[in-house]
Amino acid sequence: MFVKFIIYGIAIVGVAQFLMWQVIKEEQGMKFSEESSVEALQSVLLLFSGIALTYGIVVYKNWRPLLILITEFLFISLVREQDAYLDLHYFDGAWQTIVILSLPFPIYFAIIRRKKLMDNLKVYTSLFAFGIMTSGVLTTYIFSRLYGRKIFWMAAMENGYMRDVKNISEESLETYGYLLIFIASIELIFLIKRLDERSKNVIKVASNLNAATFKIVQDKF
Repeated sequence: MFVKFIIYGIAIVGVAQFLMWQVIKEEQGMKFSEESSVEALQSVLLLFSGIALTYGIVVYKNWRPLLILITEFLFISLVREQDAYLDLHYFDGAWQTIVILSLPFPIYFAIIRRKKLMDNLKVYTSLFAFGIMTSGVLTTYIFSRLYGRKIFWMAAMENGYMRDVKNISEESLETYGYLLIFIASIELIFLIKRLDERSKNVIKVASNLNAATFKIVQDKF
């Protein structure tokens, strides 16, 4: 646990330092815009979170219903982050079209495997990874949006309102939330791996006991 604390702490420091570099580097009036490196970092965090969960989908079939739903949620978020690019290079509403087309399979799979999904959720909601994921989602999709409202920053800065300050604050919180989601995704895969190994060990021990019991019975006769 201490090692994880150090690793995750370094990741947070690294992201914070990256944000500071970008503030210094980017031009006034364009700080943390849709074309900035900060937006790219957010997409990268979502992408690697999805890759980690996709690995779990392939390897741990008992957890597929839950992992597919979480991965779909991250995919929607990733596509949403590309909305400006998709609208500019394809057509207005392109990201919504991609999202709609991606929904049928995860929903269908969740329905046909709903019992297993409920079992997954019962375990997942008691895990450390769920707490981190919840914190990331609430930070990114609720608090950062409310915190970044123009009316809030106009009231805070009054006649000295600067859009850059609003953007920097909102996007920094959003990036931190995406980092938490990435950490939660990695944690979930590690936890599933441990649970899977524990389950296999229990089955192995039970099989050995059954074999030993059968041998004892045979010896008696």
